[in-house]
Amino acid sequence: MNAVALDPAAYVVVAEVIHGPHAAPILGEGLFCSIKCAEIGVRELTCSIVESEEGVSFALEHRGRPVGCAVTRGGRMWAIQVLASHELPTLG
Repeated sequence: MNAVALDPAAYVVVAEVIHGPHAAPILGEGLFCSIKCAEIGVRELTCSIVESEEGVSFALEHRGRPVGCAVTRGGRMWAIQVLASHELPTLG
């Protein structure tokens, strides 16, 4: 019997500080049906962080997923990535 891997129901975009002063994670707007569609959300959230915190950014691909990086004047480095619904931490 062949096992079929199903895609998760949704993808979200999340930004987290990976270096510098702590800040709460930022959840991007909307749900996306695929990693390819979520690429737009990565760009939008990356640009939003750069505008609000004054900084620079770049984007790349890691393991088939788009990743944004924003470095701000306040000394924070943000990683902006796509997560499948099953990859999100559970509450409780």
